Amino acid sequence: MIILSDLFADADFVAAVPYVKETFKPETVILAEEEESQDVYFILKGSVRVSTTLKEKGVGQNQLVTGLARLQEGDYFGEMAMFDGEPRSARVTAETDCLIAKVEGAAMIAFMDKKPEKGYFLLRDMFMKLVQGLRQNNQRTNTALGLYLQERETH
Repeated sequence: MIILSDLFADADFVAAVPYVKETFKPETVILAEEEESQDVYFILKGSVRVSTTLKEKGVGQNQLVTGLARLQEGDYFGEMAMFDGEPRSARVTAETDCLIAKVEGAAMIAFMDKKPEKGYFLLRDMFMKLVQGLRQNNQRTNTALGLYLQERETH
């Protein structure tokens, strides 16, 4: 059995999937919004901030950068693009000094296909993290809608 936290200790994975370890200083953009790439990033040390830019249509095209999440050692990001090939939906910026493993997404998928006995456990770990994120998003959405409805009632 292999789990995401053990990925870089697994000889089969290391032999089959290209990756590089990179360091980032605080406030360095690691991943840009709208970037096209299928790489997945694993945080080996440090913490990052995930944010997105909301654009207001009209004169001046106002922009608001909004925080989505903070991730730390043991977390990963970029997995959505690995699966669907779409441009990045958020920007990821180093909050502290970081050591990040950048894994080639297509090779990781090929590894999971070739080694289904390991791929299953990797996908299960990713799925559980996605489910947790969806639950948190649902809670945030409910809170935001509740505040909006309260505000509407008072006006």
